[in-house]
Amino acid sequence: MCLALALLAPGLAWGGDASTAPGPSLVGIDHMPVVVDNLEQAEVSYRRLGFSLKPGRAHANGLRNSHIKFKDGSGIELISPPAQPGDELTRVYSRFLRDGQGPAFLSFHARDWRALTSALGRSDIGFVDENGLLTLVDPRLDFIFFVRDNRSPTDRPEHLVHANTAVAMPEVWLALDRPGGESLRGLLLALGAVASQETVRVPGRARADVFTVNNGRVVVVSGARQTGPGRPILGVQFRVQDPGIAKKHLGAGYPWVPPLEARGLWLRFEGPR
Repeated sequence: MCLALALLAPGLAWGGDASTAPGPSLVGIDHMPVVVDNLEQAEVSYRRLGFSLKPGRAHANGLRNSHIKFKDGSGIELISPPAQPGDELTRVYSRFLRDGQGPAFLSFHARDWRALTSALGRSDIGFVDENGLLTLVDPRLDFIFFVRDNRSPTDRPEHLVHANTAVAMPEVWLALDRPGGESLRGLLLALGAVASQETVRVPGRARADVFTVNNGRVVVVSGARQTGPGRPILGVQFRVQDPGIAKKHLGAGYPWVPPLEARGLWLRFEGPR
């Protein structure tokens, strides 16, 4: 992926009444680039958790990556920068790694690109569209970007079948301060998400603003829960078909995997609802 800046979804109003936006969401949860200092070691860790990995393609700028993918386009990209960064993106990832591994960006897919750009324009949300990679102008939204579709003709059945029986990544957790939360609300409601307030486990119990998009939920809690300064992406939830099999891969910590093991983010595994 060639990303100059990424974009964060503008936030929500904290403590206000729950509100909804008319119509279905124009966007869904796509992939999350997780920056790692050693790609091979990260691959071993995720395979140990029961995930299949799709090898990434060669990047001219030296980035190396592997993908955890699901049929709906959601998933995690493990990505490692070269020792000597040569462009802006590799420099961004290298600077990020100075404070430890973790998720650097979050992407959403918009299968109807014209509807996406029209909705942003109607709501006066500034954006830059560079050949299907859309970022936001708002500096508070600099960790989210939009793509048309992360699914690929080269995805094979074995890339999408996971030993832990995971079938989707239907939930992402963000920890945002008040201004970021308010921006996220404005963005996601403009794109048709439905908002509510709930008590969630992220881990621990917290009051959260929840935005339902077309394949899952974006859960937003207080910025005080960030895993580190300037790290708004807290974790993700995977849906598994068989919790018993998933527990065999995760061990005594099931359903949680802590950031130290997951390369900087919390993972939670949830059975069918």
